[in-house]
Amino acid sequence: MTDQREEMVSALQDEVLSEMAETFFAARKAVDDEMELFRSREEELRRAARRALCHAGWLTNLLTGADMAGQLWHALGVPVDFMRLTDGADACPHRDVPFAWTRSGRYEKLLLEVYEDTWRAFDDYINGTAATIPERPGKVRKLGYRRYRLWAAEINRMVAKANSDHSPSCVLGMARSLDVEGQERMKVAGSGMEGYSCSLDATLALPCLDEGVPQLPDLPELPPPSAAACSLRALARRVWNERRDRAAEALARVEQAQE
Repeated sequence: MTDQREEMVSALQDEVLSEMAETFFAARKAVDDEMELFRSREEELRRAARRALCHAGWLTNLLTGADMAGQLWHALGVPVDFMRLTDGADACPHRDVPFAWTRSGRYEKLLLEVYEDTWRAFDDYINGTAATIPERPGKVRKLGYRRYRLWAAEINRMVAKANSDHSPSCVLGMARSLDVEGQERMKVAGSGMEGYSCSLDATLALPCLDEGVPQLPDLPELPPPSAAACSLRALARRVWNERRDRAAEALARVEQAQE
């Protein structure tokens, strides 16, 4: 009877230890898998950021310089810190020049269209590209920078929960508590987890993500084209009057790219 009882106790201990180990590693694997998926989407967002900055740089070029572009952003209530990121941005593919009877008219219309391209590129980066999903009505947004930041915060909550609820010292302590004879020997020897658990948890703790995502710029939202049209038209006429040669050169470069 005693041998049978010991076998049952041993089998129960093995089962408990197996479940503890499975729970411990499953919680960590879930965090690792989520982090891997998170990092796999970073390059896609980085390309979207480059497209947005490329269009912003092209708009600056059409406005004949950062000073005029800065005045546009100020007029639209847009923070200008992002402008420093447009330096050295890749050249954007040129679009068709819209028709107008005068060159100043063509310049104005081109500026309006390039702004719309810029607004759309910023919106795609910040809020995600609108995409059609088969068998679903309307369109849904793909992952954008804003949701990416929220995702990072959610992963960090997963990390904190895993470190708190499944700490290595807690699992090891519970495993040792199942070994009654071993516990008695440790008491006699004066050894235990005291002073060791904190070091163990710190060494094996899952790291948190940087929610700031420093590799990705925090770009501002731009007013929609309809809200920006009045300021754009006024600035286009001012640039054409004050810097006609430079504005004409910018227009000519776009026209030459069409040929």
